[in-house]
Amino acid sequence: MALFLVIMLIILALTGSLVFVLKVALGVALVGALVGWRIRRALFGSRRRRWRSSSRVEVLDRRDDASRGY
Repeated sequence: MALFLVIMLIILALTGSLVFVLKVALGVALVGALVGWRIRRALFGSRRRRWRSSSRVEVLDRRDDASRGY
């Protein structure tokens, strides 16, 4: 099987279609990664929402202190 793949690779390189095959393989890999990412995001949600909701900020307002000027 490995010998068949090596021979096929050599034939594709000699005919000049190796670049086209590599571009198609890269495109398929990118589309697969994008679809997988979207499915994981739809199933498990975005983790950023959990991080943002876990932090709290307390604001101390000093409106009675007029000497500071703000």
